[in-house]
Amino acid sequence: MLPHKFADKSVCIIGLGYVGLTLAVVLAEAGFEVRGVEINPAIAKKISNGKSHFMEQGLEARLAVQLERGALSVSCEWPAAKDVSVYLVTVGTPLLQDGKTNLNSITTVSERIARQLKDGDLIILRSTVKIGVSRNTVMRILNQSKAQYDIAFCPERTVEGRALEELRTLPQIVGGDTPESAVRASQIFAMITPTVIRVEGLETAEMIKLVNNTQRDLLFAFANEVATICDNVGVSAREVITAGNMGYARASMPLPGPVGGPCLEKDPYILAESTSPSNKFARLALLGRAINEELPSIAISQIEALRKGRGRVELITIFGLAFKGRPETSDLRGTLAVKLIAELRACYPDAILRGFDPAVPPEDIAALGILPITDAYKAAASADLVIFQNNNSAFQKLDFGEMCRKMREGGYIYDFWGQFDAANLLSRNDVRYLAFGSINQVVGRA
Repeated sequence: MLPHKFADKSVCIIGLGYVGLTLAVVLAEAGFEVRGVEINPAIAKKISNGKSHFMEQGLEARLAVQLERGALSVSCEWPAAKDVSVYLVTVGTPLLQDGKTNLNSITTVSERIARQLKDGDLIILRSTVKIGVSRNTVMRILNQSKAQYDIAFCPERTVEGRALEELRTLPQIVGGDTPESAVRASQIFAMITPTVIRVEGLETAEMIKLVNNTQRDLLFAFANEVATICDNVGVSAREVITAGNMGYARASMPLPGPVGGPCLEKDPYILAESTSPSNKFARLALLGRAINEELPSIAISQIEALRKGRGRVELITIFGLAFKGRPETSDLRGTLAVKLIAELRACYPDAILRGFDPAVPPEDIAALGILPITDAYKAAASADLVIFQNNNSAFQKLDFGEMCRKMREGGYIYDFWGQFDAANLLSRNDVRYLAFGSINQVVGRA
């Protein structure tokens, strides 16, 4: 619990999405008085009733406890200025059609804070922004209030599916506009995690988030490029990568597969935007993103090259619509499934598209414009083509032979993740199994 004389006990978290709600629960557990502001009335009501609007293991049980204790309250209305000393901003910053960051929520929240800002308040920004937004946009707005305040940027760093755990264990980055601001924000995060890393200034902290995520995107992009090369030369990418990594400290390449989500699909663009107008200093970041975004078209080209003369494709099912499968999430933000659906519609305009994901509600799958199916074997039934878009652990428990029997004779299974052991698969119903990165090792080929 907090020390008795801890000054910043009252915290207002603005935006109760994935980042804000998990942080609100952990801060409440640590002894803070947390007031959550969520402008969406339906989401605010759901959270107030102890229910989460996204999947996170253990979140609802812990949320209910903090609501019952009164340590956490949720409203569409802002708390009175006298009731809080810290404002934590966790609103979304999606990309616009031109690849630029939409800062509308950041500016709106900053203007709202400015209207009630008082001397001595602390503003902590956690939303992902291009370098310089904290100082040049947020502070410019807050300065109109004439209040004396502290401000820090402390990037969100958790992985979906493990946020509650990682908020208690991951080092937190803190950059302030002054040393005093940085120390004050550091003291808050020190109450939930053992390691706080203070850096020089707001811009450094902003850039760390972008660089960390862009590095991950680039690693995945190289793995996907390796998989494409392996498909060209006829070897297994999985074997190349796993054998190359084994016992070799200087190799840590991930396995290939779709890359998306609310961070990796946009942060390379935000990093590049920070070097505008030319973007010439972020060439590698943008190249990695381009490689990862090409996967749907690569997959369909590979499928079509192998199924020449096999008849029309009338029914397609995508297994795994969320942007990732492990840790399991229901999050569709930035999922490569959206691009995959568009490519499938372009190549097979008359085909029916269906979707199955054990973590995603049927109504969210339907919102993607495809037919939701809630049973895996029914999802495979009569399909000409099944595509595994993510690697939910539930998929490896499927009976591969039964799945093939349900499909239309002569169908294809395309697996972006190579989740099935191709060497030990026995195909049924003349169904072929293709894995990205091992495309020439077709199981079931006549």
